[in-house]
Amino acid sequence: MIEFQNIHKAFGRNKILKGISCTIPTGSVTVILGPSGSGKTTLLRSLNFLDKADCGKIILDDLSIDVERASNKDIHKIRQRIAMVFQMYNLFKNKTAFENVTEGLIIVKKMLKPEAKQRALFFLDKVGLGNKAAAYPHELSGGQQQRVGIARALALNPDVILFDEPTSALDPELVGEVLEVMKQVAREVNCTLIIVTHEINFAREVADNIIFMDNGLIVEQGIPQEILHNPQQERTRQFLARYTSFTEYNI
Repeated sequence: MIEFQNIHKAFGRNKILKGISCTIPTGSVTVILGPSGSGKTTLLRSLNFLDKADCGKIILDDLSIDVERASNKDIHKIRQRIAMVFQMYNLFKNKTAFENVTEGLIIVKKMLKPEAKQRALFFLDKVGLGNKAAAYPHELSGGQQQRVGIARALALNPDVILFDEPTSALDPELVGEVLEVMKQVAREVNCTLIIVTHEINFAREVADNIIFMDNGLIVEQGIPQEILHNPQQERTRQFLARYTSFTEYNI
């Protein structure tokens, strides 16, 4: 279980998160929707302390951290259990796809090289890139680079994988290949997934739980049938109207 308790975060005078509290069940797929600037990515990044929240508590199963008092040891513990797939891939440009996957296994997980090699090749094959292990990022399309990022996250065997708008930097024709891999991950991988995205149809297909955020707050949370087809809040309806015909849900 992941629990956010009264999480606040500001950058200077700009308040991004204004007291976020929610629970995400273990093994679930949670999609976070909302307009740009609503705090979605900041909430995601607060979980692994890439953006350290100003106050509140984060709970991951048996690990409970008061973010104001979080020590380096606390942060290391939670990061050991979380992997992240970034918008802009964040691959090492001077390393091959294979090396990008093995780097974290050897350096962070202290895995022996033969085991790391076997694991990297397995997950590159899993995302359809077994034949691209020796390719450098500049030799790969955006979609392929993002799939390397997914393979890297999977190889770490985390409790939680965070996806931060993983298709937003892709050309439209490449979005589908990444979404298909993510659907496969959602079906097959036994870990908790938290996905920030604007892909409504994808959310409808894979999500167990949807959180809609706006202006640093959770406006509405529930199963896809409730949020996407019968939203209770006017702000949710306004947002969905940009992506979905009103005829697709009840008002």
